[in-house]
Amino acid sequence: MWQLSGEELTTELFAAEQTLCRGYARMLEVVGEVDHRGVAVDKGFRSTAVMLVRALRVSQKEARARVTQATTALPALRTALTAGDLNREHAAEITHALTQAPDSVTSDDLADTEIALVALARQAPPFTVRKVAQRIQSYWDFDGVDPDKREQDLARPRREFRYTRTRDGRMRYSGELDAEMADLTEQLFTVLAKPAPADPFGNPDPRTRSQRQGDAIAAVLDLAARAPDVPVKAGERAVATITVSLDDLERRAGTVIPDGHTPMTVSQLRRLCCDAKVLPAVLNGAGEVLDLGRAVRTATPAQRRALAVRDKGCTAPWCTKGPKWTTPHHIEFWTNLRGGPGGRTDIGNLALMCETDHHVVHHGGWDIRLRNGIVEWIPPAWLDPQRRPLHNTAHAPPSAQAA
Repeated sequence: MWQLSGEELTTELFAAEQTLCRGYARMLEVVGEVDHRGVAVDKGFRSTAVMLVRALRVSQKEARARVTQATTALPALRTALTAGDLNREHAAEITHALTQAPDSVTSDDLADTEIALVALARQAPPFTVRKVAQRIQSYWDFDGVDPDKREQDLARPRREFRYTRTRDGRMRYSGELDAEMADLTEQLFTVLAKPAPADPFGNPDPRTRSQRQGDAIAAVLDLAARAPDVPVKAGERAVATITVSLDDLERRAGTVIPDGHTPMTVSQLRRLCCDAKVLPAVLNGAGEVLDLGRAVRTATPAQRRALAVRDKGCTAPWCTKGPKWTTPHHIEFWTNLRGGPGGRTDIGNLALMCETDHHVVHHGGWDIRLRNGIVEWIPPAWLDPQRRPLHNTAHAPPSAQAA
């Protein structure tokens, strides 16, 4: 091979692939004949698939797939395989789609679909064939339903959500969504659950896919809770009053219980106090109420618009979420009450953060500050001993040349 030029290697690559495809077509032809004659039973095997597993040392899944492809009448697929135009993955996707068709699909429709999928497979990878096949199957399932029943299903879509609370306050849930909500959820995951860019120190996103999707759900719920038309209870949106001593609040020590629910640390409380969900009832040593919320604790709509212009989105150096998915965070914590009003709710003391990075500020050891109109994040000493400030450049517009 080392003697071949680049062009000759490319030609050899295509020729080798065609040989593999034609060999697989030959394999299916042999398997079909073995099954037709009952050779496997004559030799003491329960079925042709079992014979393939024992004789060819393939998996049960592969053996069943070969038997299905070999015994299903798919002339267009077989012709394309024999010509070397399709590979075994294409054959698997097309066969699976056509053998899963409901009884309402006519033989002519099946033949037309086979031809269409084979034509697609000649120019697209198996993954694309699978997506198109799923779309066709969805149409078959939809078209085969009685119109009256379909309207009833649409009027009362099947959406279920089941959950339990664990002893430590976590929630475990399962459920089901109708097709429309499933598509919407998948689109949100595409945007919100993608891996975050590497941090300024080159570390990739450490979250697994399920963890990223969990963070995406948390972001959606957080956005919904801040919607202006969210339902209210007794004239107020979900509000909890939590009683805590001033010393504990400032030391981030101790445990508090919000309205008789799951205990939380004061560190968690400090983070929640940034939102409109919690009213802290702060007491002095004598049990006197020092503060029960404030008239203006959350940013006004005008302030949010100004922050969107200034910060352009989450200010964490690694984050790409826009203003829609953020909330204003107090740079000097709003709960710093001793000796004054604490962190003021004004533009100079606010910074936009998404729900995930809000946790990082309160529980990850990061500090933030506003300098020359730019929000800077200062990493903890274990991450950067020099604690060099960082700022978000992901929202900056591209240069004229890049644009």
